[in-house]
Amino acid sequence: MNNIEKIELFSPCYTGKRFDSHRLPVDFVDDLLILKKMTIEMAKDIYLKTNPDRKRVPKNFTTGISIELERIEPGSTIPKLVLIILMTNLFLDSNHECFAKAPRQITEIIEAAYLNSDLSTIAPESVLNCFNQFGNNLQDDEQIIFGDKETSKAIYNKESRKRLQLAASKSKHYTESRELRGKITALDKDRKSYEIQLSSGQKIKGQYQASDLDTLQEAFVKLEKNQKIWMKVIGVFNANDKLQNIHLIEESNLLDPLDVQARLEDLSLLSDGWLDGEQGKSLDTEAIKWLGDTFENSFNAEKLPLPATFPTPSGNVQFEWSFDDYEISLEVNLDTKKAVFYALNIKNNVEETEELNLSTSDDWNKLNQKIQVLHG
Repeated sequence: MNNIEKIELFSPCYTGKRFDSHRLPVDFVDDLLILKKMTIEMAKDIYLKTNPDRKRVPKNFTTGISIELERIEPGSTIPKLVLIILMTNLFLDSNHECFAKAPRQITEIIEAAYLNSDLSTIAPESVLNCFNQFGNNLQDDEQIIFGDKETSKAIYNKESRKRLQLAASKSKHYTESRELRGKITALDKDRKSYEIQLSSGQKIKGQYQASDLDTLQEAFVKLEKNQKIWMKVIGVFNANDKLQNIHLIEESNLLDPLDVQARLEDLSLLSDGWLDGEQGKSLDTEAIKWLGDTFENSFNAEKLPLPATFPTPSGNVQFEWSFDDYEISLEVNLDTKKAVFYALNIKNNVEETEELNLSTSDDWNKLNQKIQVLHG
């Protein structure tokens, strides 16, 4: 029976709200495959530097090895990757040592990127290229920590990922997952390309796959009716974070005409004096993003009608619903994150007013219940 040796390679700690349950979303399964590829590429680089007389690694360099997910450990989400070595005479000790050293060198590269240090002397191009696919789905509040969770500086987040991609890119571009809302202004079936116009007016070109065509085509046909589309894409950005083109559509849906996040994006572009040239305060961009994300996650849009969304002269936001018997408004103070709920029964003129704290799930549940009761 063949002897087997096991070496721990990585135990990356994924942190963020999505990982609090100690489960790994399937969006990140590809990360483990990229880590495997990265480890092999780094081991090859170590071998060639150790053996400068060779131009390439031996054909049997990866024979007898397997990189496996042993388990997911508690403490946010920690997938443990191990190297399983089938100890035969085909797998040389020198190859073994290259794979054993690879994780530490990869960790040093990630640390250098996090600290914004020089990557040119420690990061081979073959390994840098792997970072183009690693961590595509990281969100703003998420990061991957290599090494001790409390002390390590080998932290992989959106910023360090960007630095690694820029270091690998001759044209100084990087890719990132991003949500977009806009109008499809061009569609070329021969080239399988399209153009989306964002709220800012910027037009971005992209390529689509056959599975994307129906949604893109419907959005394009309804362009004159101001139809908007939501897309989750892999975008290509320059070093100044400007979106250059769209590499891949991951998901797409047509938007409701009253879609709140799309409307809030429009409102975020208002300048001071938008009302009459003098009155009308611009809306805080970060607060608008907070409101859009919070509304998306907290309002029961599957069962309840969406509101119309308006800016107020004071630089806040007002939502309005109109039913057969009721006129309802919710004026949101973007500074305090509190809102005044107001409902008028137009048949008997009975009014209801209540202040809600939109930072709490309890008050969002209260709002949902009120709308549900009044909508009938």
